Amino acid sequence: MAQQADGSRQSPSTSPSASGPTAPPAPPPRPGISLSTPPPIAAVIRPPGPARASRSLWLASFVAGIAVVVTGFLGRDAQFDRLKGVIEGMVPDGDAQAVEGATAVVFLGSLAMIALVVAMEGVLLAVLFRRRIWARWALAPLVLLHAVVTVITADFVVAPGADGALTTALLAAQFILAAAGLILLFFPSTTSWLLSERLSEQLSERRA
Repeated sequence: MAQQADGSRQSPSTSPSASGPTAPPAPPPRPGISLSTPPPIAAVIRPPGPARASRSLWLASFVAGIAVVVTGFLGRDAQFDRLKGVIEGMVPDGDAQAVEGATAVVFLGSLAMIALVVAMEGVLLAVLFRRRIWARWALAPLVLLHAVVTVITADFVVAPGADGALTTALLAAQFILAAAGLILLFFPSTTSWLLSERLSEQLSERRA
């Protein structure tokens, strides 16, 4: 300490030095570098308008097909009687049990074919909306099969006259809606949306 003229000692000065303020504290240490980087978050691309309209048409087609199967199964007794008379006319000397068995196979088999087509179309539509373009080409021949099944089963599941008007309308609506939905899947905007999945996969492979 410096000593003044009167003999007292002077305490050290607490004022900042002439060189400037004191330096700020050092920042905390940075974390180490990780060798693994998290994968990028894939952007969700919304389907274009034609694709969404196609999905709505397909769903309406599925509802119509399921309605045909449900109404046909609920009214199977009347249909069995009608088909039994048709089969007996085709095979007049047939056994009664054989005729009943053939009637059940024909009618229930027709309903099963309609349900199978609906299920196959539903699976392919779900795959397609995961942007798998091959599912679109698989749906095209399936719609043709749909038309064949509609023609074949109409004679067995549609009652004659006014009683079968509702079933006829549902079968026709099921096929028309499916065909319209298939056409929308081949629109340019839908094609671009489907191809975007392949483009994003190629970019991911290049980054890797």
